[in-house]
Amino acid sequence: MWWRVLLVSILLYVGGFGAHEVMHLLLIYAVGSNGVIVARPWQMSYLPFSIWSLHAAPEVELDLLRQSIVNFFGPFLAAVPFVALLWYVREPIPMAALIANVVILLFYAAIELGDLLLEKVWNTDFGLLTAPEFNYGVPLLVIALTVLVVAAMNALGGSRIPE
Repeated sequence: MWWRVLLVSILLYVGGFGAHEVMHLLLIYAVGSNGVIVARPWQMSYLPFSIWSLHAAPEVELDLLRQSIVNFFGPFLAAVPFVALLWYVREPIPMAALIANVVILLFYAAIELGDLLLEKVWNTDFGLLTAPEFNYGVPLLVIALTVLVVAAMNALGGSRIPE
């Protein structure tokens, strides 16, 4: 049972992550600029290897207000379809996976805006916010906690997830 929650959560994460980057790109255009989505290796901050990632980037640096809109609303708007699905989904496995992915996308909205404001407004570089280990580790932790909570609820009889 737990593996189904894990699988659906990871599949939704992949879709949500892609949607989040596409929303960044749409917002770059919406605020009057041009941009691209780049697939690139991302060097780990604390480990000696890199992983592949997607990144939406404006062709020309945006001012603080427009970049704030892009950074926050990219992941926030990507969460909207998941929230809408929560209105209709009643099965525990997809519901748990959707909730986990809404939390993950809101996490991205907060850290992307927070990192920008720390850097541009308060002249502070908090490197953890841009570390791949943090950007992928927290979502993996959210998914792992979701799997554990659903498994515990099922074991205690508080869920109708079949074995």
